[in-house]
Amino acid sequence: MHLESIEISGFRGIKRLSLSFNELTVLIGENAWGKSSLLDALCLALSPDAKFYDFNFSDFHIDHALGNERSTEIQIVLHWQEDYEGEHLARRYRGFQPFLIDKDGIKHFYYQIHSHIENDKIITKRQFLQLDGHGITHEDTDKFIRQLMVLHPIVRIRDARRLHEDGHEFHQDQLPAQTQKEARVQRRLDNTCRRLMTHPGHVSTAEIKSSITTLRSLVDHYFAFAPHQRSKDHSIHYQSIQNSNPFDQLIQPAMTKQARLMLMSLLNEYIRARGPVELKRISRPIMILEDPEGRLHPIMLHQAWAFIQSMPMQKILTTNSPELLSSAPLTAIKKLIRQPHKTEVYGVDHGELNKDDTRKVTFHVRMHRPSAFFARVWLLVEGETEVWLFNEMARLNGYNLAAEGIQIIEFAQSGLKPLIKLAKLLGIEWHLVADGDPAGKKYADKVRNMLGDDPERVRLTVLPARDIEHFLYRNGYEALFRKLANVSANNPLPMKKIIYKALRKNAKPDMALAIVQYTQEERDERIPLLIRWVLKRIIAMARGFG
Repeated sequence: MHLESIEISGFRGIKRLSLSFNELTVLIGENAWGKSSLLDALCLALSPDAKFYDFNFSDFHIDHALGNERSTEIQIVLHWQEDYEGEHLARRYRGFQPFLIDKDGIKHFYYQIHSHIENDKIITKRQFLQLDGHGITHEDTDKFIRQLMVLHPIVRIRDARRLHEDGHEFHQDQLPAQTQKEARVQRRLDNTCRRLMTHPGHVSTAEIKSSITTLRSLVDHYFAFAPHQRSKDHSIHYQSIQNSNPFDQLIQPAMTKQARLMLMSLLNEYIRARGPVELKRISRPIMILEDPEGRLHPIMLHQAWAFIQSMPMQKILTTNSPELLSSAPLTAIKKLIRQPHKTEVYGVDHGELNKDDTRKVTFHVRMHRPSAFFARVWLLVEGETEVWLFNEMARLNGYNLAAEGIQIIEFAQSGLKPLIKLAKLLGIEWHLVADGDPAGKKYADKVRNMLGDDPERVRLTVLPARDIEHFLYRNGYEALFRKLANVSANNPLPMKKIIYKALRKNAKPDMALAIVQYTQEERDERIPLLIRWVLKRIIAMARGFG
């Protein structure tokens, strides 16, 4: 079975949140928008030590928008679902029969933690739920909740800056007697990793090979690298997982010592994250990996990512790295955006983009502009000149578009509709600046057909000229275009030919920089009013977040 979704209300930084999980879920979102509170809720609900967490008053959400009013209730509901029909009959799940709910032939169950403040005391209740939300009465509910923690514990790995630190070292006397031997082996492994960092030349190939073998035995012992079965043909699925065992990367002869160090450290940290708890062989851990990009070179990050993806378990990642995001499947990305009443979750589920749309946005956004996923607003423009101009004219107006969360995207190659669809799915505000030529008018018509309830002025600006160059020529830049085209002021050559000559003599980036320099001589007084209006519009959109 796998964790299908979680619902949270009134817990720490979360007023309300509902989030579904995939086998791989990549969480992005700005600071203080609820990612850490979400992960904390998962960790306390599915603690590896199978102990019940005692809530305190600081765990209850404080609504700063309502005069710092503290919530009086916390609710966390975890929804579990079979990976395949009949999985509930497996030995590890047989005891859960009283709590299972049938939906379309697949079994589900819901585990709720409810805590509330009553007479200055915190009262917490844990139970399994019926489909209508009422609790299921059973004398051994606590026993089965602990069994759920044993079956699917959360293993949480902090950011990569901690991979070689002793921040959560545990003492041997904390471990059960039967695991003290493994603890000694693990310390030897720690020592190898540390020496690889400080004196890599002193670590022989034989010692690395021995450490990899040791590491593999530890992981086999503690985490039993068995896959979540996701198909009816279990043998074929299992065979495909086994053939892509993550340890195969560690024994590749071409892998450098530094790469082996990073992967060994990642796995070692994965083992250590369990704390002084021996996980059972029946356990199917859920791995949380926070900000793995910390202190990792992009090449090493991609190697780590390939390794993480091959680990056959449910995984939840948080990241602020465009490089990592460019490697993640589009459907794995979930964007958290805090609104006054709740934390909204945005993402691309299967079927919301057709195959052609997915190909376009994958290539032009996820691969080439992955930082755009983190943006608050997309300014969609037709050409390269607009990208340069709007960035620079914003700077002259005192705006830093990157700091405001605004990304300028040239849409001509990827097409307009897929980008607008993606922006809506990811909760990103957007505004289009279209030329006034026939092609621009077609783009404008596409936007009008996708407005929904939005006013046109919020989403669309059509230049009153065939393109940005003709618009600028008519709005104070004629002298510059004549200079760039080497055409004198008294030459009656038509505007179209002057612009054509200027573009032939100057590449578009050079043209844009010349326009910016020409504008800078008079500061923002020369910036056309329409462009200033567009900038104010997208700045207002960006500042409306959170």
